[in-house]
Formats: sequence, C-alpha cells, structure tokens
Amino acid sequence: MIYDLAMIAQVAQRCAPEVATEAVVPLVVTESGGNTLRINVNKGPRVQAATLGQAAALVRRYMAAGYTVDVGLAQVNSSNFARLGVSVEQAFEPCTNLHLAAQVLQEGYALASRSLRGLDAISATYSLYNSGSMTRGLRNGYVGRVWANAAATGAIATAPTLPVIPPTGDDAATPAGAPNDASRWVVGQIDAGVEVFK
Repeated sequence: MIYDLAMIAQVAQRCAPEVATEAVVPLVVTESGGNTLRINVNKGPRVQAATLGQAAALVRRYMAAGYTVDVGLAQVNSSNFARLGVSVEQAFEPCTNLHLAAQVLQEGYALASRSLRGLDAISATYSLYNSGSMTRGLRNGYVGRVWANAAATGAIATAPTLPVIPPTGDDAATPAGAPNDASRWVVGQIDAGVEVFK
C-alpha cells in the first residue's frame, strides 16, 4: 500500500509523537515514497513484494545471505531489529515502523547534538539515519533530498543551506548503545527560524 502525505503525517503524529511530524514526513517521502512494503537490500538487488508475507520472506532470505535490508515506510534497517525488539513482520507495520524510525532518529540526534546545534544537528541526524555517519549522508546527497522533500511537502518554506561538516572520526558507525534521550527531541516546526530540538 502507498500512503499519501496526509496518511504519513497521521501515522507519524500517532506513532512517533516524540519527533516533529515535519521531520518524519520528508524522511518517509525520501525513504519509501510512502510505500509500506518497500524493501531495499543494501548492496543487493531492488525487490518488491505484493504482500506482507512475501515481504517478510524476502527480507529473511537476504538477511540469511548476509545482507542488511531496509524495510517499510521509513526504511528501518534490519540491523536494528534485534536491539529494538521487533520481528521482520512487525517492522513492516506502519505504526511500528515509524515508532522505530523515531527511536533511531532520537539516538542520532543525541549523538549529533553533542557537537552541533540547530539545523546542523538535524542535518547530521538525517545523515546518521542514512549512513551511520554524521557526514556521509551530506556528501552522498541524502540530506539534501530530505530537505528538498521537506520544502516540497510544506514542512519548511525553503530548504536550509546545508552545513559543511569536515570529515572526522564522526564517519564511524553510530554506537549500538547510543543514548535515547527523548528530552532532547522536541515536537515542533522545522524552519530556519525555529530550533526543533533543544
């Protein structure tokens, strides 16, 4: 099933209230275009399933072959399933998927906000979500696509100028035990004049 913007926003508000809906919607648009059964086999083929059963079977097959797989609306990576306590089928469920994405975003923001503020921290958070690195998602164009989708969906009036973050040790993967500091992720509007996170 393909969710439109209104459906994505509704699920985000209900299932991921810890994160600004304006931050989740453009991420989902970038990741899946609203496709609840979207599957991306990292460093593997693009596959599509018609049913949840087919989708779960494909994901298990590729995971067993050593691939990581991104699933569902927010393309949550399979490397997170065990630590977040979900099955493959649960990860496809739209509400669960966005809740998981919110957890990963909160962990990323807690890490990014140690050294960055405002839109820079948000951009680094999106980069971490995409690549596990605070800078790689900027360099590969992912963060720019999220901001462009934010502007296109009305989450912000214009996309911000992306920060230039010099490559450092931040290119290392996010630690599995990164803190989940919900108090740092505040529901709010993303625009150049308002800080979404404190």
